[in-house]
Amino acid sequence: MSEQDHHERRPPRQTALAALGWHRAFAGLVETLDQEDFWLAVVRLLERHLDFNTWVALVFFDHRPPRILAESDEDDGADETLFQDYQRGLYLLDPFYIDAKGRGRSGLYTLADVAPQGFTRTEYYQRYFRRNIVADEVQFNCVLDDERTLCLSLGSVASFDHEALGLLALVQPWLLALMRQRSHFEALEENLPGLHPWHPRQGGTLAQDAQRALTEREREVSQLMLAGCTTKEIARHLAISVETVRAHKKHLYAKLGINSQSELFALFWQDRR
Repeated sequence: MSEQDHHERRPPRQTALAALGWHRAFAGLVETLDQEDFWLAVVRLLERHLDFNTWVALVFFDHRPPRILAESDEDDGADETLFQDYQRGLYLLDPFYIDAKGRGRSGLYTLADVAPQGFTRTEYYQRYFRRNIVADEVQFNCVLDDERTLCLSLGSVASFDHEALGLLALVQPWLLALMRQRSHFEALEENLPGLHPWHPRQGGTLAQDAQRALTEREREVSQLMLAGCTTKEIARHLAISVETVRAHKKHLYAKLGINSQSELFALFWQDRR
């Protein structure tokens, strides 16, 4: 390698200085691990380098509703009522929740990674996502154990571009390590809301009338339908045949006395607690 090539391959000084800045910033986050404003400090650091409009730190549980640890306030465009409705049942239709519960994987994931084919046509998208997140979302998932996944979600009114996603991918190892350490300072299981009746493995019945009660599998099919999954996507997700999915749809519609997915969502929304 010639001396000229060697010099050309050296990283520019400004790149080195920028890297030094990131190291210093993340060192500062370590100092806040046990402090109340940890999540806000993380968000403020990320805001220096990319644009987003809403954020929320939360924990996904396998058998319980999510617990919100910190969130953007109303001045940032978030709606407190929508976050409450999310905890009371809408989480069951969240593609990030469904993916985390089904796969249990740590990393950085985009909406395109997890959303089903018909997501933008769902009532969940129209009533919650579009009003609260608007256009795009990315999420850091840190799997804590078999039951819990700690998450940091960023929502934007515009799609995250390749530069933004590249930056988030670069900070992912640092941030996931910090999130795991932060979990030791969070009261993860306090103040959890009651389960939505349609929560998987909840037991009991969906309605007061036991003759209309959905089976566990029918609840799972209902959840995935309302989340925007096609019949084939539901079959893949549940590892059953397309014909079996269609049979479950027919049975649950008959039990509930409905004829459309809009009516199914109305029942789901009515049953939130």
